[in-house]
Amino acid sequence: MNLFSTSSVRNYWEKFPISLRLIIKARLWTGIGAGGVLYLSPIIFNSLGFSAEQIGRGITTAAFAGITTRFGTGYLLDKKFSSIKTIKVACLFAILSDFILFYSQNFLAFLCGQFFLGAAAGIYWPSAELAIPLNCNTKIKSSEGYSLARSADAIGVTLGVLLGTIGSYFEFTRIIYLLDILCMLYILNILLNKLGISRKKIAFKIKDDSDIKYKSLEKKYNLKWIINLLPLLLITLFVTGVMSLLQSILPIDLANGGIIRQSFTDQKVATLLTIKLILLAIFQWPVGYILRNKNSPFKFRLCLISLLIGFIFLSLSNFLLDGYLLILIAFIPLTISLCIFLPSASNAIIKSAPIKYQGSAIALYSQCFGISSLTVPWMAGKLIDTHDTALQLWLIVSIICILLVPISKNIK
Repeated sequence: MNLFSTSSVRNYWEKFPISLRLIIKARLWTGIGAGGVLYLSPIIFNSLGFSAEQIGRGITTAAFAGITTRFGTGYLLDKKFSSIKTIKVACLFAILSDFILFYSQNFLAFLCGQFFLGAAAGIYWPSAELAIPLNCNTKIKSSEGYSLARSADAIGVTLGVLLGTIGSYFEFTRIIYLLDILCMLYILNILLNKLGISRKKIAFKIKDDSDIKYKSLEKKYNLKWIINLLPLLLITLFVTGVMSLLQSILPIDLANGGIIRQSFTDQKVATLLTIKLILLAIFQWPVGYILRNKNSPFKFRLCLISLLIGFIFLSLSNFLLDGYLLILIAFIPLTISLCIFLPSASNAIIKSAPIKYQGSAIALYSQCFGISSLTVPWMAGKLIDTHDTALQLWLIVSIICILLVPISKNIK
């Protein structure tokens, strides 16, 4: 039987609950809209003459807004506030951000747009992550749901960056903001007209099952679950920092060039980023499927080792005139590491936290993204502006990878 035939793919897709399928569709369209905004915005404002530090400060502003809204979102989700309603609010904030960034020509407007973008992300991610296990059933494990959701994220982001890259060749990279607005409007349509009906059918069953299963455990857990999460949160803080570097600093590094490596045009930078994201879309589901039965320490150890290999290649690329070849090679282990981390971390967080605190646990996990974005781009931008190259940055990150490998064995 051909596992990749149309009928096989359809049967696999239809085994998931209707509500979960709709959420995954929403995540796909979110990725399409957000992909270009997240990955190509640094290129747009770098071409306007913004320094790496200024772009880093913009991302820091977005992170600050995200940290604030994550706290509020986690609290509301713990109080059984609908994750669908919070996603709708996130869509509205994203649309406002897109309008501001589309017309931005100065640093103040850029900061304002980044603030609303960060607020949208802080509301969206805890809600979208918690929606996955809440819409799984006894036949579908949350790990499988997360694997599929992350695949949708990866495919969406890849398509978004690809469309933005095409726009850059027509000297209209800002089309990414118009695309994001259209995607947010489509998601609002999905949530308003379809998802609400299917959610009502299963909400009470999920709640009853969860309460019965964990009622006796919640008293036992208290706040001990936070202590148990510390090794995972530490590694999450680092890997999300790496993701922030790959999203905001790597494009600047490619545009500026290395010690010997030549600088790239905006179009070439966008093309390289598109290739990286295509690899993520290709590898995400197979890697998640292959490692689905492996324990968490093994997954995170493999993730850190893959990151180390990738950053070694990025460092070496500085010393070659045609260093882009090593950059392309580096994309493979870097992509594999993210494919391991993203579904594994979300699933580990959900399994480690009692039902009563799952909203707070997801918000805490999501805060790692915000904290990393709050600090890492700004510090990395300062480092690049000081040394005119990202070599020192990639070497520092490589050392941290080595130091964190022993900690991975403590993840439950």
